[in-house]
Amino acid sequence: MSVGANIKKRRFELRMSQQDLADAMGYKTRSTIAKIESGENDVSQKKLQRLAEVLDTSAESLISGYEVPPCTSFQSFQCVQSQHLTFSESENKTVVIILAGGKSVRNCQNIPNQFLNILGKPVIIYTLEAYQNHPAINDIYIVCLKGWEQIVRAYAEKYHITKLRGLIPAASSGILSVENGLNFVKEQYQDDDIVVFQESTRPMVRVEMISKLLQTCYENGSANICRFMKDYVQFTYIDNKATYIDRNTIVDLQSPEAYKFSVIKSVFRAAKKQQFSLTESCCAMLMYHLGYKINFIEGSVNNMKIIRQEDIAIFTALLKGID
Repeated sequence: MSVGANIKKRRFELRMSQQDLADAMGYKTRSTIAKIESGENDVSQKKLQRLAEVLDTSAESLISGYEVPPCTSFQSFQCVQSQHLTFSESENKTVVIILAGGKSVRNCQNIPNQFLNILGKPVIIYTLEAYQNHPAINDIYIVCLKGWEQIVRAYAEKYHITKLRGLIPAASSGILSVENGLNFVKEQYQDDDIVVFQESTRPMVRVEMISKLLQTCYENGSANICRFMKDYVQFTYIDNKATYIDRNTIVDLQSPEAYKFSVIKSVFRAAKKQQFSLTESCCAMLMYHLGYKINFIEGSVNNMKIIRQEDIAIFTALLKGID
């Protein structure tokens, strides 16, 4: 159910009319509530929290449609070096930074894609569980959209994401959020340790894919998941002129991407030295512009990104197929 539908359901449970809720929220007419419930109006985090207070529930419950227990015993979200988990003291550590700072609501459901509820579970949790379950991952951090921190903490406790070490403020773009994440953790790790950057909206990432990514990164210093084009014919079309492109030369960048700390730190140092404006969509593009080698490895056609309504339908179908 959408956030609007969950608000309507809760209002019915409390036997409130749209006008009653509008009055409690300080709106002049019930039309604002009607538009929220129909999905016509977006719901900001601040407004969602206020609606939750008026409806005597939690913002998490209005998002998911079910009661999420309060965050009472979850560990402090600070950098705690002693909490790091390792296979042995001699092995390199691997940290993953989940990028969950996006605000896109092209899904037509009022809330950012990473917090959509699909078959009873938020999109971000499907992503987190892959890393929680991978034995080579020591630590998880989340670059979080402002205002959603408490919801993320509650989700982490509910779904037992025990490797989560901290939340990091999101920036105004993906690459700047990557930089925020790197700056937040880099002093805690050695140059040969590995950092993985993962979009929270790619919930079909799998343990096998992560293993392949890490192995390539161990060997080459970096690795980038991609998909090689399999469509029959590819053209560029500029100024009414078509130019054929060999499909075997086309690579569709995906996520995750992994780097030894020594490599990714040198990338951002080079960008700063050359006064790059950091407008790229990902580290791979930044490396390309700086002249670094990109180590592509093939991912999966199912490693989709949740952006629009049709992506939700496809992801739901894929999940049902797995079950």
